[in-house]
Amino acid sequence: MRHKNTFLLVFFMLNLLISSFYLDTWKNANTTSRALPIISYFEDDTFRFDKYHELTCDKSFIDGHYYTDKAPLPTYVVLPFFGALVKTGIISPDDYGSLFGDHIYMLGGFLTASLPFALILLIMFVAIKNLNTMVSPVILSVLPFYASFIFVFTGTYFPHILSGILLMASYIYLKKDKYLIAGIFAGLSFLCEYNLAVIFFLWAVQLIVRKRDIKPAIIYSLGVLPSLLFIFYYNYIFTGSPFIMLYKFHNFDQLNSNYGFSLPGFTSLWGLSFSWYKGLFFYAPFILLFILMAIKPAFQKRTRYLLTNYLFIPSVVYYFFIASYFGWWGGWTYGPRFLLAPAILLTYEGIIYLSDKKFPKYAFWIFIGFGIICTLMAKATLSYSIPTDVANPMLDLIIPNFFKGEFNANNILTMLFGTKPFYSFIIFVLMFAGSLMLLNLWYNKVIQNSSKK
Repeated sequence: MRHKNTFLLVFFMLNLLISSFYLDTWKNANTTSRALPIISYFEDDTFRFDKYHELTCDKSFIDGHYYTDKAPLPTYVVLPFFGALVKTGIISPDDYGSLFGDHIYMLGGFLTASLPFALILLIMFVAIKNLNTMVSPVILSVLPFYASFIFVFTGTYFPHILSGILLMASYIYLKKDKYLIAGIFAGLSFLCEYNLAVIFFLWAVQLIVRKRDIKPAIIYSLGVLPSLLFIFYYNYIFTGSPFIMLYKFHNFDQLNSNYGFSLPGFTSLWGLSFSWYKGLFFYAPFILLFILMAIKPAFQKRTRYLLTNYLFIPSVVYYFFIASYFGWWGGWTYGPRFLLAPAILLTYEGIIYLSDKKFPKYAFWIFIGFGIICTLMAKATLSYSIPTDVANPMLDLIIPNFFKGEFNANNILTMLFGTKPFYSFIIFVLMFAGSLMLLNLWYNKVIQNSSKK
């Protein structure tokens, strides 16, 4: 048992190191909108960021003041940690009395992206470690995530990985019939990313159909209720109505009508699926492998199975929901970031589904190899910062930048020691490969042997 616990701790710490090696400090409008309320709170005791509002176009203008338009939980997660660093003097005001700087982005990226990502991998490994998997559980539990656009967003102060792990936790407890806990996690995921309400609403409906009883759905809804009450109160404080969200006051005119939603078109449907622009199957190829392997057996089952499956219907509906949004591409981003939380869910279930299936290993390695090459090259160069109008990010920007040597300086070695970004990337790749080999060797030689005794 001691060896197993030590292994799990090292497994978590090594993946945490890898996921936080690149910590984004770019002043993206999205990340800045989450950072500024924290800065304003500790400078002026208010969440208004009037004096900083020109730093971001992602903001709401209400009664002459500027606020973040984002879901609140990622901001409130970082708030106490930032406050502790300010109180202890680790973070101090600059010569002009401002607390704004790279540190808020790095802290936010670590707490809301790197840390949840490492926890996702740990949960994934624990879920399959005792199964007779096609490849080592160490490899199978981590590589599909690393070979995905999910990994590119580690270390970045976006909400999607945090909302993804909360949605995944809700899904896990829902399958275990732990309805109250599932509802609590679903509500928290909503406080990270409002769009996810579509999924947890469908889960409530599916519970009624699945169990032929309204009681499980009521218990599940009671778990969601505290988060809904919180958002009603949050809306009331800032907009004057519990039912009007801050998004309504965004400076994008499209959000003034149905919060930016209409009917999906071919461009968005193709763009979010197979395209090289923002296609899910291009930027998370393991999910395509999972669907190819699962689709035939799924449709051989009864219709009721598909209708009550917690993954199938919610994923399809959510895909069409995002495709109907005016900004379905997600702005400056690598891959379809609005699909990132469901992508975590699909990858989690895909790994479990394929863990006991027999199919050629080369298929797994082709899909994973392609994904790993793409994500490592993205991490090395532009990360998620892909201009909206670039039709083929890999061919038009990432690959050219990689071979021109334009490497990402947002890594801990460059920021702390001035290491050239190219050498930092080489060290990162060696650390990445070495950690996986070490963990895999340790698991095969020690953990498996001890389990057999």
